[in-house]
Amino acid sequence: MSASNSTACGGLILALVLSGCLGGQTTDTEVSEQLTNQEIAGLPSSQTTTATPKRRPDDPIYVNLAPTVLDKKLRRTEKPSGAIGQHIRHEFLSDPIIQLLPEPKSKIGRKTSLSIPRTADVEVASTVSMREVMRLSGKMDKPGKTIDIVFEATVTSQLPAFSFTVVESGPVLQRMAISKRFAHQIREIIVEKIGPEIPAR
Repeated sequence: MSASNSTACGGLILALVLSGCLGGQTTDTEVSEQLTNQEIAGLPSSQTTTATPKRRPDDPIYVNLAPTVLDKKLRRTEKPSGAIGQHIRHEFLSDPIIQLLPEPKSKIGRKTSLSIPRTADVEVASTVSMREVMRLSGKMDKPGKTIDIVFEATVTSQLPAFSFTVVESGPVLQRMAISKRFAHQIREIIVEKIGPEIPAR
């Protein structure tokens, strides 16, 4: 065999050996591309943290319904005292999802106190006031002054960090129906908007 042929064969054998050794290895560039493809595909990596589990749809939502604050006019005319706030509270007592935390002055048994957490998922602060408005009235639809009752609430939560405002108003003689609509709006916000994002207890 000539020297040139020997050199060529040696080069071919070396190339085959190197190819066999590298065939089962993955280069740094390939590893980087694989990780990038995993990230694009949304696959979890070793550094990905587990998402905080959310409450289930049927789990209770614990709500702190603060005592309703009335303006001066209502405080003078409300009979019995505290009736408006109690009526709003009553709207939630039979709710299957919303669980009201006890009022500060209420006395609860040991069993009940152990089953209710000390911290609320949602805080509700409400105010009720009266105001004069111009409204068409009578057969001739003449404008005249009338008294409206205004229900307003701020609904907040820490986790998730949400804050909502609810307002319902109408003629003071329709205050019962207005308060029902008011409570219904508050419930929708708590159950449908805040509820799905509340962490599991």
